Amino acid sequence: MGLAFIIIGVDFLTWGSETTPQAMQCTNCGMIQHFLMKKGMRFVTIFFVVPVFPVSGVKKLLECPNCKTRYQQDS
Repeated sequence: MGLAFIIIGVDFLTWGSETTPQAMQCTNCGMIQHFLMKKGMRFVTIFFVVPVFPVSGVKKLLECPNCKTRYQQDS
């Protein structure tokens, strides 16, 4: 018999790349620019790559295009 194992993890995956209508200042890097509006949710993954099923609801995020810092957007 062969020995098989599966590595299971949790990862936060995002999608979307629409820009904000007005420029904002990032509190991390200080740049003033249009942020990216994204959505994301946490998934259980196989081998930390393949999403299997969600374990959280969808969150709205704003991402700085310079330093990639993400801020949770108010609904």
